[in-house]
Amino acid sequence: MAGRGVKAHADERAAGPPAGDGNEGSSACAECLRRGALLGRLSQRIAGLLDGGDRRPAGLLELSDDDLVKAVGGQGASRQLDRFRREFDVERARRELGRAGLDCLCRHSPCYPGGLLRLSDAPAALYVAGGRSRLSALLAEPVVTIVGGRSATPHALEVAATLGRGLSAAGVTVVSGLALGVDAAAHRGAMKGGRGAIAVLASGADVPYPSSHRTLYEAFRARAAIVSELPPGTAPMRWSFPARNRIMAALGQLTVVVEAQQASGSLITADFATQLGRDVGAVPGRVTGKWAAGSNALLRDGARVIRGPEDVLDDLLGVGELRARGRGRSSAGSRARRDEAGDRSDDLSPDLRRRREALAAAVREVSGVVELEPSVRLVLDAVEAGEGVEAIGRSARLSAGEVRAALGRLELMGLVTRDGLGAYERTSRG
Repeated sequence: MAGRGVKAHADERAAGPPAGDGNEGSSACAECLRRGALLGRLSQRIAGLLDGGDRRPAGLLELSDDDLVKAVGGQGASRQLDRFRREFDVERARRELGRAGLDCLCRHSPCYPGGLLRLSDAPAALYVAGGRSRLSALLAEPVVTIVGGRSATPHALEVAATLGRGLSAAGVTVVSGLALGVDAAAHRGAMKGGRGAIAVLASGADVPYPSSHRTLYEAFRARAAIVSELPPGTAPMRWSFPARNRIMAALGQLTVVVEAQQASGSLITADFATQLGRDVGAVPGRVTGKWAAGSNALLRDGARVIRGPEDVLDDLLGVGELRARGRGRSSAGSRARRDEAGDRSDDLSPDLRRRREALAAAVREVSGVVELEPSVRLVLDAVEAGEGVEAIGRSARLSAGEVRAALGRLELMGLVTRDGLGAYERTSRG
């Protein structure tokens, strides 16, 4: 599922986003502020219209104010809209933004994210917590969207955190939804990586959701950015989750699905990314379980294989080639992509070479480069989540003693973990 190439983003990477100016005021025009307020006013009616179906507001958000009200407003829709227009006070809306500590960008603003303009139903108003200067700085770098299931396995959570941290350390902005599971793990990893991140909410940007993530939400307001198309104070609705997924897909040059069951909402994000011509990647998961059935299906259908941050950077910036050379080998796929792009390390300027090597070093620091003896590698390759020594030995064709010795080494290296019942699982470093 490959879209447009994005290797052109090998420009100078900022050390991090600016500290943020807090509430910088609304640059949105009156028309777009009114549209945003109308969407908030109609949110429950949209939910009533879509509940029980797909819940994606397909086509609804493209409608004009009149047609949207007619579609969801029922009897007296025109009178409702006329009353809303009479009562709407632009200056009061701006004051409410100030009280909530939010900025508001509209489609006519020079600060409005360019990626969103590719959407046929781009939000008229985008509400921002953390400051539009910080948001602009984050979007000036390569952007990767990381999504996955809320009920994620420990392995998926570790992979998501490693991806977030590794990409952030390499100067890539991570976008996700602040939801339970994979989203929060990716966000926490990104904050540890030092670059910052963007959270896209299905509620108003001033409404922490889920409430259990209030601490993470406050950290984002202080050091990252939060965006939403819904006005202040709006509670999340079932329709607003798939609606926000289209925003996440449009912001990212690559969408990575870490782990998703067959009906996971993260597959909606991947679908939106494909429709926009953006790249989609997925982390391979166990084929005999339900947890990765959806993400494995993406791989079957042509999504890029993502094993760690280096795979993402290889696609975005060509860093994987340098990483491979550092180990004395070069992947054929990476060479082909670089040759196709006319990109050869010998032709790089000293400045660009230093930057690419710094990115590769950041990946090595986070994910580690581990060389293993052949027998230990066989055991690692044979480990599947939840299996014991006997099953691993059958797969690796090694004795129980050899397997136990190898597993002991792999545990010390942080490549596998063991639960209280003696079952082993690979970590994201494995």
